[in-house]
Order: sequence, then C-alpha cells, then structure tokens
Amino acid sequence: MPAGQRLVTGRTRVVFMIGSPIAQARAPYLFNAYFAQHDADRIMVPVDVSARALPDFAAMIRDAANCDGFVSTLPHKRRLLDLVDDASPTAKALASVNVVRRSADGRLSGDMSDGAGFWNGVSRAGFEVEGSSVVLAGAGAAGVAIAHEFAERGGRRLAIWSREEQEIEALVRMLAGKELVVERGMPASLDRFSMAINATPIGMAHAPGSVFPRALLATLPAGSFAADAITDPLETQFLRDASALQLGTVNGQAMTLGQFELLRAFLRV
Repeated sequence: MPAGQRLVTGRTRVVFMIGSPIAQARAPYLFNAYFAQHDADRIMVPVDVSARALPDFAAMIRDAANCDGFVSTLPHKRRLLDLVDDASPTAKALASVNVVRRSADGRLSGDMSDGAGFWNGVSRAGFEVEGSSVVLAGAGAAGVAIAHEFAERGGRRLAIWSREEQEIEALVRMLAGKELVVERGMPASLDRFSMAINATPIGMAHAPGSVFPRALLATLPAGSFAADAITDPLETQFLRDASALQLGTVNGQAMTLGQFELLRAFLRV
C-alpha cells in the first residue's frame, strides 16, 4: 500500500459527496488527500444521486452510524433545506444547503458555504471585495450564495443576470435592506465594474460557450477580474476570453479550496 494511504475497513468513518452529475466534483480529492495526510480513518465517497432519490438518500444517512454527513452540489442544494432537522442562519437566509452533518442520534444539520468559499477564493487571488462593483451571471443556489456574501462583505454594486426572470426578482427581494446597489440584467458595458462572475452551468461540457461575449468582457477596466464557479473544465471559454484580454482570472477550484476548511469544520472531520 502506498505511503500515507489507509486501508478502508468496517471501522472507517464515511462522508459523501452527492450531486447529479458528480464526475466534475473536486471535493473528494481534497478531503481524501487531507485524511491521508493526517492519518485519519475516514474517506469521502462521491455518489451520483438523482433528484428523485434524494429523500431516500437523506433518510439512509440518518441510520448510517459510521457516516459523518455529506457535501452536495447541483441540483440538490435548495431541496435539502426541507430534508434537514435544523439549518444555519446562512442556509435559512438563502433557502439552500450544501453541507449536511449527521449527529450520533441521526439528526441532520445543514449549512451553506458556497458564498463564503467563493469570496475566500477570489480574495486570495488579490481581489478586494469591499466597495467593489461586480456583474453576476446566474441566480441559482450558487449565485444567490455569492450575492448574499458579497453584500455581507461590503460590496457596493451588483448587476444580476439570469435566464429566469423570477430568479432575479427573488434575489433582489432577498437583498432588500442591504447597503448595496442592485441592478437587473446584463449591462451594455462593464466599464463601471471590476469583476464579471459566471455562476451558471454555461461553460461545462454539456453547455459550451460563455454568458459574457468577448466584446463585452473587453469593456472591463484594466486590472479587473473574471471568476468562474465551474469546476470542470477549470479553463472555460469565459476564462480563456478573459485571459486573452489580460484580465485576472479565478477558476472554480478557487471556490472549492476557499470553502474546504469551512466544510471540514462543519462536518467535524
């Protein structure tokens, strides 16, 4: 057996990573590398769980005595809120859960770390959030989390684009009362902004392309950033265009790395 690798036995503690699809998930690599490095008798197992099977999966976790919980990606984050026993204030505010901890008695607790993870990642890349103006494409679970955390960290202006008008309106209502200027729709020019963010599936293998036309990206001021929440591929068309325009780029791995410690702390692993 390779050095640092543990034998998985019946005593091994298990955490899961669920979603559908799941092949793009990078969290299992990070968690299992951490477990091996710290000689922890734990393993993260990725499982493709359909939306139909999600309630049964959550029920199974309650009775899985050797399981500490699970991390979730699309499409389960919003539905999970109704399947846990209690949720953090952030998860409740966003009506979305991306990590679930199982207690010894089978009780399930949920949290949402996408927003904090995203901004941790872009901050490490050198972007200053406080007082900034950004354009966000996507108002699904990840986009809502990113927008909420942007407001919490002192962002000044946020323009929101989505194909679903009702998603935009719901996000605008959620941000009401925040000290944040919110604009609806994609601006004709990005010259008033310092970051463009893709929180849509556009750019993945099954949905190639980019929400941001290259000509529109070219209107970002010098020194601006482009950030993508997609983890597979890491180099999307959006980021290739931004790099060609000499913009700073932040790929989806930054979001994964940015929330790794948050996920591990919540799961207590």
